[in-house]
Amino acid sequence: MNLSTVAAVMTAGPVTVGLSATFKEIAENMAAHRISAVGVTDAEGVLAGVVSEADLLAHYRVWPKRWHRLVHRAERRKTAARIAAELMSAPVLTVEAGDSLTTAAARFAETGVRRLFVVRDGKPVGVLARHDLVSVFARDDGEIRHEIENTVLWGEFSLGPDRVRVLVESGVVTVAGRLERRSEVAPVGRRIGQVRGVVAVDNRLDYVWQDAEVAADARS
Repeated sequence: MNLSTVAAVMTAGPVTVGLSATFKEIAENMAAHRISAVGVTDAEGVLAGVVSEADLLAHYRVWPKRWHRLVHRAERRKTAARIAAELMSAPVLTVEAGDSLTTAAARFAETGVRRLFVVRDGKPVGVLARHDLVSVFARDDGEIRHEIENTVLWGEFSLGPDRVRVLVESGVVTVAGRLERRSEVAPVGRRIGQVRGVVAVDNRLDYVWQDAEVAADARS
């Protein structure tokens, strides 16, 4: 599993109901799982909407007659809603399971919400909360270094400690050494930056052969 994706840190198995789920069934699901919202899926299992505590509480709201013309019709309809299809809010704010944690963080910043449904091919597979992203950066420096040295550098690039040195302090990775080609430097740095818990990468890698420049000269 790629530990730099949403799928690696989300809470899997989101609670969902069908479009025809009753008000009571939705309330019972929320109470049983101690959650503030449930996803609503259609016959194909695609996420169609979400019903929150606010949507249920709107059922009890009484609008004074003098406000009726001012209140949005959709809001008044919710006070008479009986099933999920009538209660739900749509479209749903989501993030893809394969999205990077950086993309997810940007999504939270854009929307201001505290939780996002995670989907794969439109179907809900999990829930991502802000604290899930924050917890990523609490990873031990030793664990981060071990993954970089063994999984990334050696496992993916065949680079041992005799070629590349790694230092991790408070999530900041300093990587130094000499690679064969200039074109390898940036990809190695980017891949290290994708490791879960990495805050930043100080890429001090050097190279022997400026293959990128040679290729550019050949094309000109």
